[in-house]
Amino acid sequence: MTTTGTYAFAPSAGDLILNAFGMIQIRRPQLTQEHLENAYSAASMVMVDFSNRNPNRWAMETQDIALVQGVPTYNLTTRTLAIALAYIDTTNSGGIVTSRVLGPLSATDYGSMPVKLMQGPPTSFFFNLLTPTPTVSVWPCPDGNGPYLLRLQTFRQMQDVQLAGGVGIDTPFRFLDAALFGIASRLAVYYPTTPPALSAADLDTAYLAKFALAAQRDQESTPM
Repeated sequence: MTTTGTYAFAPSAGDLILNAFGMIQIRRPQLTQEHLENAYSAASMVMVDFSNRNPNRWAMETQDIALVQGVPTYNLTTRTLAIALAYIDTTNSGGIVTSRVLGPLSATDYGSMPVKLMQGPPTSFFFNLLTPTPTVSVWPCPDGNGPYLLRLQTFRQMQDVQLAGGVGIDTPFRFLDAALFGIASRLAVYYPTTPPALSAADLDTAYLAKFALAAQRDQESTPM
């Protein structure tokens, strides 16, 4: 059997939206500016839903923060949603870098610390999902025995949707099917149709199933 040998299937956001409209029986010649504006909102909300379904491994990034003696709290990027792993790199006089994992603290744990400015080599961190700027606090507060480099593996929110220019949505190949059904389910709320078209509830059920299927692959294969 002859196959293409290529791996280039990458529909744009516009392509997904056109297909989503087709799933709810709205054909391309029928589309108006209002349809596209509602579709932009629907696709953007699907990305919000994707962001809430952490962990999304394709949305991981590393943030490095140089710790300052006596300063416990540091701002993170506004797109940060969660911290998967935190560790500190310490460089000795010989240039050898040692990495040490930090343990997470809950809000209650961190709030219960009687002396938050007590200095020492940090052993723990507290992630505060503030709006608009999340923060991370380390404890003990960094002392003068560094330098300490705090390295965070974080999950970010999905990127904005753009219909013009043929750009895609912020999702890998394996999640495209879920994204298509997610957009269609939201458009079906705007434009309900009579049978035999799928209802918004039917499409939403299919969306959740397809996301769960893709999420099973979006995991590490190492044992616990």
